[in-house]
Amino acid sequence: MSAWSAPALAVLAAALLMPAAPRAEVKEYQIRRMLMLKTDCTVTGLDSARVADDPHTRERFLATCENVSHYPDGVEIVCPETEDERDCTLLTAKREFPHLRLLAR
Repeated sequence: MSAWSAPALAVLAAALLMPAAPRAEVKEYQIRRMLMLKTDCTVTGLDSARVADDPHTRERFLATCENVSHYPDGVEIVCPETEDERDCTLLTAKREFPHLRLLAR
């Protein structure tokens, strides 16, 4: 004789079949829009990856720029576990190369 009752088995089956809780994520178009508004980077490529060692399981983006004068290595962005790109942080600072102006004279 089974130790499980029919209602208990029904609850267990329902719990196993329920989809996982949806994970909030920032979409690629949100990152492109943020870069367009906040930087001089014209995005030509965008890669994303999950950061496993972070306790908030953040999303990390690396954008390559068409104009490499201010961001020669691209722009790195880290986003917390939300759907809002306004919570994201730009990790790459804009670079200035004042010596290039001296060459123009």
